[in-house]
Amino acid sequence: MLRKIGKGLLLIPFILVAAELNFSASVNRTQVGVNEPLTLTVTVQGENIGQVPAPQLPDLPDFTVAGRSSSQSTSIQFINGRLIQQGSITYIYTLYPKKEGTFKIGACTIAFKDETYQTQPISITVVKGTTPSQPQPPSTMTPAEPGMPIDANIKLVASTDKRTVFVGEQIIVEYDLYTRVNIQGAEAEDAPSFSGFWVEPIFEAQRFDFHQKNVDGVLYNVSVLKKSALFPVTSGSVEIPSWGLNVQTIQQSRDFFDFFGRTKTSRISSKPITITVKPLPDVNKPASFAGGVGEFHMNAELDRTVSDAAEPINLTVSITGTGNLRLMEKPAVPSIPGVKILDPEVQDDIQVVNDVVQGTRKFRYPLIPQTDGEHLVPAIEIAYFNPRDKKYYTIRTEQLKFTAQQTAAATALVEEDGLKVLGSDIRFIKPDASRLTAETGPLGWGLTIWYVAALIMIAAAVLYSRHQARLLTDRAYARKTRSSAMVRKRMKEAERHLKKNDEKAFHAVLSKVILGYIGDRYNLDVGALTKEEIVQEMRTRNIQEEHIQIFIQLLDQCDVIRFSPGMTCDNPKDLLEKTKKLLSIL
Repeated sequence: MLRKIGKGLLLIPFILVAAELNFSASVNRTQVGVNEPLTLTVTVQGENIGQVPAPQLPDLPDFTVAGRSSSQSTSIQFINGRLIQQGSITYIYTLYPKKEGTFKIGACTIAFKDETYQTQPISITVVKGTTPSQPQPPSTMTPAEPGMPIDANIKLVASTDKRTVFVGEQIIVEYDLYTRVNIQGAEAEDAPSFSGFWVEPIFEAQRFDFHQKNVDGVLYNVSVLKKSALFPVTSGSVEIPSWGLNVQTIQQSRDFFDFFGRTKTSRISSKPITITVKPLPDVNKPASFAGGVGEFHMNAELDRTVSDAAEPINLTVSITGTGNLRLMEKPAVPSIPGVKILDPEVQDDIQVVNDVVQGTRKFRYPLIPQTDGEHLVPAIEIAYFNPRDKKYYTIRTEQLKFTAQQTAAATALVEEDGLKVLGSDIRFIKPDASRLTAETGPLGWGLTIWYVAALIMIAAAVLYSRHQARLLTDRAYARKTRSSAMVRKRMKEAERHLKKNDEKAFHAVLSKVILGYIGDRYNLDVGALTKEEIVQEMRTRNIQEEHIQIFIQLLDQCDVIRFSPGMTCDNPKDLLEKTKKLLSIL
């Protein structure tokens, strides 16, 4: 609910501002009947205007000047130790039209300190008879007269600073309440749905804050209700929708006993605005374009230059500037040999300054060394589109370096893929010839059973021997065979850490369980693959997309807890059960 506090003021129109003086003119109505009075108000405002002369009226051959008066107000205040005297002088002229027709009140002029100031001409329509009563422009708004048309005296106006833009270019949309009568309050409808736009709120009115404005010579009190920055996300004709208000106007009392008057509720709405959104040009569009439209610069930094025992190093890429920062995609970090790059954490610091969206978007990439030595982070580049120049620009960061040590001594993100040598476990059948005796005659039942058992044992031994041989020669078979046992072992380890409330260790082991099982089950070198490459391999093996998405969610959650300081898991037991269920399906 918007509520008017204090008394509203009528806007001074056609203000011409110089260093010291504001000079304006307005009328109480633009349509008047023959022989009806018309009030012309000329106002001078500024610092130290005590010696300002009276304004010069233009020639008024179509009007009779019936009277004039003036009033003056002065305020004195100290600003930064300086005495400032602000003054306002109002000159009021009563005019009577001489005949019907459309006439102009020309520009009023005033000369002050070697400068000449002028107001804008005002068009007046003179009709036969009398015109409906209209609100006068005193220092406060007047109650609405019974039967007064709402459309002519109260309106909600939507405006934009641009009507044609590129995809991603900022537009300012503003909703203003115009009124010539006293408003007790207003109730806004739900905020307009800006479909096809990314919205960044700028201003939401909590109360009326009226200023004066002249529209075609008619004075209105104007209050800004809502202002937003819009960023179109699709090309074509996109509509900014209308918005509605239910306003309560104070009505003039109708008789002596109606001391306080009445209120009337009326609905007003703005007109929709159509915006033409042009697609971004394909000509000379760089491959590194990240969706940014505006003006930006970028830098990158590491939180430290030495990693001990595979401790992650955070690479922070900051994009700063003005434009659609929240819609910019993450920069592509080139692969770094011997380093695993995790998906970034995104942080936004966005403000609106002078109706321009600006700030910084940060992408923090955890870098996990897999080998010792010096690692080079290559230059990172992105491209953006500048709608002012209608050109693409490419920006780059500097190369960075860091050193990893004692990586081999640390617990790896994924268990190594080396195979255990099982040849010593093979048991060969070696019959003892000295204990063999020739048998003559029919075989007894006991000997037959032993004979069959021997054949079974031989077959089992052959199969076991082939199994062992395949374990040594077929890496995929060996990894798949041991996958279930390894999962059970790792799950027990994860449960031990969970009982100790050691979340970091729990999520590290759980990540090892997930990746290790995928690697063993499908013979993937997960330690040398990125998450995206692992997902692609899973898709080529016809794993259902639903299960792949669960795999991504589980792995991301583990990585966030492990490598983001201060992050905790709300329900680690639930995470453990989801992992068990996924692995049982796979």
